[in-house]
Amino acid sequence: MDISVLADKIKEAVIGEMRQEFKEFRAEVRGELSGFRLAIEAMSKRMDGIERRMDGIESRMGGLETKIGSLENRIGNLENRIDETNKRIDETNKRIDALREELSGRIDETNKRIDETNKRIDRLYEVIVRREEHTKLEQRVTSLERAVEELKERIAA
Repeated sequence: MDISVLADKIKEAVIGEMRQEFKEFRAEVRGELSGFRLAIEAMSKRMDGIERRMDGIESRMGGLETKIGSLENRIGNLENRIDETNKRIDETNKRIDALREELSGRIDETNKRIDETNKRIDRLYEVIVRREEHTKLEQRVTSLERAVEELKERIAA
C-alpha cells in the first residue's frame, strides 16, 4: 500500500471520526438550542403575560388616578363647605353672645326692679300691719273707754 492511500485512509478515518464527533456535537448543540428555544419561548410567553398584566395595572392606575383626582376635588369642596359652615357658626356664636349679654343686662335690670318692688311691698306690708295693729288698738281703746264709762256710771249710781 502506498503511503498516499494510507494517508487517504487515515485522513478518511480522521475525517469520519471528526464528522461523527461534529454530528454528535451538532446534535448536542441542536438539543441545547432547542432547549434554549423552549426556554426563550417560555420566557417570551411569561414576558407577554407580564406585559399584559402591566398594561392592565397601568390602565387601573389611570382609573385610580382619575378617582383620586375626583376625590381630591370632593375633599376640597367639602373643606370649603366646612370653612363656610365654621364661619356661619362663628357668626351665630357672636350673635348669641351679643344676645346673651343684652338679655343678661335686661335680666339684671328686671331683678333690680323686682328688688325695688319687693322693698315697696315690704314697706306696704309694714304699713298694712301697723294699720291693722292701729285699728285693733283703736278698737281696744274704744272698748276700754266704754268699760271706763260703764265703771263711772256704776260708781256714780
